[in-house]
Formats: sequence, C-alpha cells, structure tokens
Amino acid sequence: MINQRGARWMAGLAAGALLLAGCSESASQGSTAAPSTPRDQLLLTQDEFPAGARKVELPKDKLEAAAADMAGLQDTATLTPAECASITKDLGTASKTLLTDSAVSAATDGKSGVMYIEFLAGRTGDLQAITDGNKRCGEVTVTSSVEGKQISTTAKVENLSAPADLKGATAIAYLTTTVSTVGSGKPLTSVGYQGMAVLRGTTVVVRVSAIKDSLDEAAFQKVFVDAVRKVEQAA
Repeated sequence: MINQRGARWMAGLAAGALLLAGCSESASQGSTAAPSTPRDQLLLTQDEFPAGARKVELPKDKLEAAAADMAGLQDTATLTPAECASITKDLGTASKTLLTDSAVSAATDGKSGVMYIEFLAGRTGDLQAITDGNKRCGEVTVTSSVEGKQISTTAKVENLSAPADLKGATAIAYLTTTVSTVGSGKPLTSVGYQGMAVLRGTTVVVRVSAIKDSLDEAAFQKVFVDAVRKVEQAA
C-alpha cells in the first residue's frame, strides 16, 4: 500500500501527463465502430504491465485536484517563451475534458521508480495539433514562487517516431525531459515517454515516467503497443 506522499507524487505525475496530453476533439471519428466492451475493461491489467510493476489506484477526484493545482500554479507563474503560454493553457483546458471522459489505469515499479499510466478516452484527439505544439514550444521554462521559495522548471519535448508495430494507425510519441529547482536546492530531473493513438473513436494515452535521467524507450514502446492492440482487437 502506498503512503500519502507517494499517492500525491503519482497524482501529480498523472496530472502532468494530462497537461502534456491535452486532446481537442477531432472532427473525424474514423470508419471503424467503437468497441462494445466497457472502457475500463480495455485498460491494461496487472499482468499486462511490465514484470515487477504493481498496479495502483489513482482515484479520479485526486487526479482532478492535482490537475487543478497545476493549472492554478500556471496562472500565477512566468512562462518563457511568453508566446507558449496560450498553448500551455489550451492543453490544460483540454486535459480537464480528457480526464472527465477517461478510464485510468496505473502501475509503479518500486525498485526502479518507474510509473506507468494509461488513459482511455471515449473521444478522438487532434494528434497533429499536439505534434505542432511540441515543435513550436520544444523548450519551456516556468518560474513561480511557493511559500517564499522560487521554483524553476524547464521542460524539453522531442517528437519521436511512433513504434513500427503501429504502422497504419494514427499514433504519435514524444519524450519529455523536465528539470526542476526549488530555491537553492539540487536540480531534480524527470523523464517521460508518451504515446497517443486514435482508433475506433477512442484515444489511447500511455505515459512511462520516472524521476531519473533516462528510461528504456523499448520498454515504453511495448506498453504503448500492448495498450493500443487491446483496443484494436476488442469486441
């Protein structure tokens, strides 16, 4: 059982994933019918996450609270370059809609510190807009003050090729590296691979992240492909 600190950390990472995965609704729903299987049954199960990972509960109300806290912090922060502020705000607004309409599954590997999060939304996302936003705002620094201490966070986003196993699917992937500093403290680096796929009128979002300098991209790709295939092959 995870402690309260761990729960807050995971909720914060999940909320961050949502802010990075803001989906505006696409005009096209695709030609393939939506699965009749309930969405919560299309999520990855304990046995389908990587070996060593333990499934954990992320209550939606905690995710919504964490997302609201992050959005509120952005409202009082200084963002550089300034022209990226509107893009970040739009993603935050879209993330709220995505969360409301999503089933969520998560797991964590206590030994490696890696967290796995899957969101499955019953709407299609505008993946091209996200890719374009990553190109326009590939590096953003957010500076704010909390309880008298300055917090500076620099996030770099790199668009990647979607896994080869998903050829023919509408999918994107990208890598985010974030370095945060609180006051005069030691910088803290976190990395996250994120994949998004639109199929059968749904959006699959998978994020693998950890507070460390690097992650196994191949392991992320497998989780992402497994999550998409489960929706693709569902009744």
